[in-house]
Amino acid sequence: MRSQILLLSAATSLIAASIGGPAVAQHAPIGSVTRVYTEIDDVRANRYALCKTIHSNGDQDNPVLEERCPSGPDGWTVTMSSFDAREYVSFGRQAKGGKSVSEALDGAFADPHRMIEWRLRDGRPFAAIHRYVFDDRQVLTIHRLQPDKTSCVAAIVNVRKGHDANDEAAKIADRIGPEFKCGRDALVVD
Repeated sequence: MRSQILLLSAATSLIAASIGGPAVAQHAPIGSVTRVYTEIDDVRANRYALCKTIHSNGDQDNPVLEERCPSGPDGWTVTMSSFDAREYVSFGRQAKGGKSVSEALDGAFADPHRMIEWRLRDGRPFAAIHRYVFDDRQVLTIHRLQPDKTSCVAAIVNVRKGHDANDEAAKIADRIGPEFKCGRDALVVD
């Protein structure tokens, strides 16, 4: 199976992710946060093989696609939606009243990165971090994964020079992710 899930401790996650090494499992103390990585199609490199079309409409010039990508931990569904030259990824079902990626990014034209970071506590996912690339900038979206398998965007971290956006996104996810209430709590922007 091409889509490997990499279970990584905080100390080994960056090394394994950067070299694309084999899955590494580390036993973590109970209550600690671990990271899991999954891959989806690489839109920017035009590499498509992991996500499969489950619904399409529109015409050849303006297709509207919904694709199912490899699942995340604990069976979380990953869906890539494409329309009007925009691509967005969602996790599970959209939480009522919570922000979608399209809403959180104000409908911007952006390409999703191929790697998704899942944050887990005691083996249960509570947040997903996903990078989006624009022509002149990048952002990390932090998604709250609720126990009922609904999700929403809880925070956005702008990638900027001299700022470790990956570390900041992980800290925000760990701080607000477990308690964030989609549709009630306000979107955090850093």
